[in-house]
Amino acid sequence: MSQEELKRKVGVLASRYEEEFHGCSQAVLLAFQEALGLKDDLLFRAAGSLVGGMYSGLTCGALTGGLLVIGMRVGRRKMEEGLEGLLESFDPAQRLVKWFEAEYGTTSCRELTGTDWFDMEQVMLFLRSPDKLKECVKRVGKTAEKVAEIIPEMEERSGSQP
Repeated sequence: MSQEELKRKVGVLASRYEEEFHGCSQAVLLAFQEALGLKDDLLFRAAGSLVGGMYSGLTCGALTGGLLVIGMRVGRRKMEEGLEGLLESFDPAQRLVKWFEAEYGTTSCRELTGTDWFDMEQVMLFLRSPDKLKECVKRVGKTAEKVAEIIPEMEERSGSQP
């Protein structure tokens, strides 16, 4: 699949999953798992704890889901690789974070959604707000597309593919 096909596919899938089921981090991750044939139920399940900025409004789940995808592609494979094993993912991860912050002005889910995720009334208001949900759907799709742009470049440099 070409880079453009991957970009289009993950953008559509991630947006659809966010719109239908919610869960920004899982929407981004699942789109790539399906598009690249890397299904991992345990990783998908674990990514659920990143939804809503780690259920606390911290870093946007679309961004953390994208970082998981980068880690799946070029992350350290075992602890014994030490610090050297981590270095390969620094540049692509930082590129994604810098892009996200430039695109949206923040990486904070709380700031992006205007929601205090510790206040269930606010969370329910957010979930009932079509305008706010549409913004998340767009953000999830665009973030997945950006990750799809970054992946080929980082794999080319590293020669790494799972």
